Amino acid sequence: MAKTTPLVGKEFVSGFRLQTEWATLIAAAFFFGKIGSGLFLMSLFINSWVGALVGLLIVLIGKGGAHLLYLGRPERFWRGLTKPGTSWVARGFWAMMIMMVSGTIYLFSPIGSTASSVFAVIAGISAFVVAIYDGFLMNSSPSIPLWNTAMMPVLCLFYSLLGGTTLTLFLIEFGFAEVAVETIFLSNMEIVLLLTNLIIMILYLLSMANATAAAKESLRLLVRGTFALPFYVLALGIGLVFTLLMSYFVGTHGGAGVVGLITAADLVGHYFLFYLLLRVGVYKPVLGQLTM
Repeated sequence: MAKTTPLVGKEFVSGFRLQTEWATLIAAAFFFGKIGSGLFLMSLFINSWVGALVGLLIVLIGKGGAHLLYLGRPERFWRGLTKPGTSWVARGFWAMMIMMVSGTIYLFSPIGSTASSVFAVIAGISAFVVAIYDGFLMNSSPSIPLWNTAMMPVLCLFYSLLGGTTLTLFLIEFGFAEVAVETIFLSNMEIVLLLTNLIIMILYLLSMANATAAAKESLRLLVRGTFALPFYVLALGIGLVFTLLMSYFVGTHGGAGVVGLITAADLVGHYFLFYLLLRVGVYKPVLGQLTM
């Protein structure tokens, strides 16, 4: 059982190991990919040229830059494009490239033209893949049960939509974008997405409580162990509960300052949730590393 199996380091003993390969840079790549693709999708929905442009730039500079820094040898990025039939890394890279090219053509095509319509669909589909692919990438790691669940892509999708809606309201409130959609509609969508993400998160945690021993150890670290404080304060408290209360009781009626505060809270919670999920990923290897 998880409570009787220690979390160990590299010693040649039985126990769980924390994964250390994916941390700050990968969390940043996940974060920028989801909020950028979410903003782009929302901008297609409400026909916001500025929002779509900002979404593309967030994915290109934020997600792309974090991935290149993580690789250490940026000139070898092309290797990530190989084997898209079997690798979610390759699928994600291809989706990003297609999103960049088709999104750019869409932005600079005449409004209402055939090219604009066609490339909007292509860019939208590729942005959807970018939004969910991190979840499938994590789900494809069977050695880490916390990630190896069908709920991970769902969590990524709804956090992406939430981030996109939040940033859209921010751009509107600060005068960077004008849309035909009523702001109250987007405000209500924000509240619904916050509630949805909160419910998905609770269901996800409950599912881990009934999963394998390694998953239970990850859950323990997240809710009662080393990472419990940032999880409750930053990921849940600020990112979901505080943002939900502010959106419901004040929202856009509070003006630009409140919308800016809601945006900051949502983004902080978004980043730290996935950063912490990466940090508490534990596995139980068949053999440990022998240290002399």
